[in-house]
Amino acid sequence: MKKRLVSIALVAAMAASMTACGNSSSSAGGNNAADDKTSAAEESSKTAEVGGEVAVDEWNIPVLSAVTGAIAFVGKPASWAAEYAAEMINEQGGIEGVPVSVDIYDTKFDTAEVASCLSQVVDDSLVVLGPMDAPGGEVAGQMIYDAKVPNIAAYSYQEARENYEPYAIAYMTDSEEGDTIAAEKWIGLNPDIKSVVIFTCPSDSSQVATTELLEEFLPTLDVEVKGVVEVETDTLDCGPAAVQALNYNADGYISVLRADENAKVVMELRSRGVDEGRRITCGFSAFSDNYIGVAGADALDGTYIWNKLDPNYDGEEWNKLVEAYTKEFGSAPTSNPVPDFYDSMMAIKQCFEELHITGDPANAEAEKQAIAEWFSNSPTIHGLQGDFVWENGKKIADIQYFQFEGNTPVSLSAEE
Repeated sequence: MKKRLVSIALVAAMAASMTACGNSSSSAGGNNAADDKTSAAEESSKTAEVGGEVAVDEWNIPVLSAVTGAIAFVGKPASWAAEYAAEMINEQGGIEGVPVSVDIYDTKFDTAEVASCLSQVVDDSLVVLGPMDAPGGEVAGQMIYDAKVPNIAAYSYQEARENYEPYAIAYMTDSEEGDTIAAEKWIGLNPDIKSVVIFTCPSDSSQVATTELLEEFLPTLDVEVKGVVEVETDTLDCGPAAVQALNYNADGYISVLRADENAKVVMELRSRGVDEGRRITCGFSAFSDNYIGVAGADALDGTYIWNKLDPNYDGEEWNKLVEAYTKEFGSAPTSNPVPDFYDSMMAIKQCFEELHITGDPANAEAEKQAIAEWFSNSPTIHGLQGDFVWENGKKIADIQYFQFEGNTPVSLSAEE
């Protein structure tokens, strides 16, 4: 398996100019993506003329992931999954008979590093996989739009996809939509919960958007949102946050935090008087070995969590991946970027072969446009855990809802 781990030194001026987040296409002033929307729409409406003999000896896919840093516990497995997928593709004869390799760029969960890494590959790539996190996706959007290169990344909310269509493709299903499905399931199972507090990270745009959506959605279920408690990434002591939440005297608690902070919050709530685990439900970004290991059985028992994968899924390709992953990491995968990055690589193979992509630099502009259009509204793709499609860059696939028995998540099936 070919691997190059690339860590690029930051250039302050470049980082400062590239890390700004694009505004909504309906916002006033300054967003290049919005200003150029008409010309982009005209381009994407034309079917690019592509096809011919492959002109490269090897396909190379840049993969941006947080291999180190605060979310390395999901970033490193994601990059591994991309490499593993490349290995599987090559075992099957490559893409159009040509082998594929991936280059791993470590973004370190740092938006400035995302800009620096992406600037090295965006002009010469037919497609880029990652960054895997929402803050990284904010930085990547304008860059990939300007370069007109398809980017399968953390565009799991509609505004980002609309701003940078057709080049912004979500590698995972929409987080906001999953959180509303999970919340409705939770309230249905616990109808006595009539008021809640939400835990969120104010510096994570995806979590903020999810929180705002939940504040609008929960009242439709006759559930009052009594308050929102903010917890920043890498917060060491979540005791004060738990006390703040408890002071609202709510019936239940919803957390959309990542694993480390989520584990601390749940442990604090349980140790401070939340005796029934059923009163806590958590978002997919917490679902990981790290979360389960840190929180422990006593804190987790009875609590709920949703995810974009089922770790107990039984399928030939999935079981083969689990075996390889366990050899590498010591346990089965629990975080969704593993199957999502794998499926994205397999989708790239399907795309290139259906469009007969050549890799000829002379055809690069037309081929990148055709790839972007293919991913924006894809045919059915057979994923590791079931079929899915992309519609206008949005990934459409099932989610899973679980309740913990001790430290074991038991599937309740989020969708009937």
